Amino acid sequence: MGICCSKGKAKAKAAAGGEQLDDDEQAFPWMHDDLFHHHLWTSAAASIHTKQGWKGANQDAMTVCQDFAGHKGHIFCGVFDGHGPLGREVARHVRDTLPMKLSSALKPETEGDHLSTDTLMKLKAEENLSTDSLRLRAEEDPSSNTDLDSSDKSDSTSLSDDTSDEKHLLSTWRNMLVKTFEQMDEELRQHSGIDCICSGTTAVTAVRQGDHLFIANLGDSRAVLCTRDSKDRLIPVQLTTDLKPDLPGELARILNCKGRVFAMDDEPDVARMWLPEQDAPGLAMARAFGDLCLKNHGLICTPEVYYRKISEKDEFLVLATDGIWDVLSNKEVVKMVCSAKDPSKAARQLIERAVRAWRRKYPTSMVDDCAAVCLFLNRPPAHDQQAVPSSFTGSFRKVLSGEAPEVWRALEGVARANSVMRLPRMLSWRRRSNSLSLDQDQDDRD
Repeated sequence: MGICCSKGKAKAKAAAGGEQLDDDEQAFPWMHDDLFHHHLWTSAAASIHTKQGWKGANQDAMTVCQDFAGHKGHIFCGVFDGHGPLGREVARHVRDTLPMKLSSALKPETEGDHLSTDTLMKLKAEENLSTDSLRLRAEEDPSSNTDLDSSDKSDSTSLSDDTSDEKHLLSTWRNMLVKTFEQMDEELRQHSGIDCICSGTTAVTAVRQGDHLFIANLGDSRAVLCTRDSKDRLIPVQLTTDLKPDLPGELARILNCKGRVFAMDDEPDVARMWLPEQDAPGLAMARAFGDLCLKNHGLICTPEVYYRKISEKDEFLVLATDGIWDVLSNKEVVKMVCSAKDPSKAARQLIERAVRAWRRKYPTSMVDDCAAVCLFLNRPPAHDQQAVPSSFTGSFRKVLSGEAPEVWRALEGVARANSVMRLPRMLSWRRRSNSLSLDQDQDDRD
């Protein structure tokens, strides 16, 4: 159903061959595989890349799924930013499971009942549309990364002129995405192999169906569209809101549930979410998968859902984790992707630029993990390429050649600043130590 890229057995192969690989090459053997990136570009008009930061192993994950839910040309893509002791496992599990759950939710509508997108557009809305869910923010001067309050409409463009059919379509998709995200979070709660008490992940996903684009956002990763204005100038349009704990709407919900929000003395600009009577875990977002210790205190897994009808002026979509948005403005990101001579490597060049920006702007800080997906919207995928299964977990070159695949999984990582490593008392030190030991053992085996 898709392309899920990352960690494989490059480390073992390097050891056998006597080669020395850096951390990124060990974790993501496809990173410098030009054949892989070329195929992803020609078949899905997409570019992906990730780079490990300086805080530990890389725990950002991403995925691109071609012919999503069995529909030719439909694409699902997403990036996931794990945090906490088992953030790697949470992000990996969500990356692998969420597309399948959404695909299963789509198939009864589109296959069993033989409903096309046009038919879906005529379905009656199950609930009233939220005005906040319909807003897009067009940045006239995107020189700052500071996110606007979700209730501030001064820089927002309402979709009130959308046709009734499009509103019904968004309502149908919104209900489906919200339900799927809730099911995903419940599965994590019941998962016997992943302790999600103080571990979780963000998610920003996009589904393209023809000229319809649906975005679901959970946390502080971001989706930005590059389009052209009336003078044919490239401009960024931020499609999502960074869901931080100090946004008025998020803050009100958290306080109403007895949670607390404040910044630490050494990070006065980073609002964090805390338990009612303990200074833990210090989560830097208001919505996430996992993090069960905060689910009764205002943290939710309900995504904000956005809709965009793709026009001929829309060039590409960038989904990226906060490691990029913390140091680059939306305008800089759009400019960087546009300047890539080889679009299949656009995500790589974007992340390399972000890493340089980290070193320049925050020379005394540790560079964060970065992951990005660039989805080009007005370049039709090539249909004359060699037929390749749209779903695989093996070596890309071996899939093309027909050889036996080796398993590649996307995402590595243990800890990051999204969650302060102050575990609540409900998690005993022995339990924490065992979890970290198992995590380290897994890293050693990998």
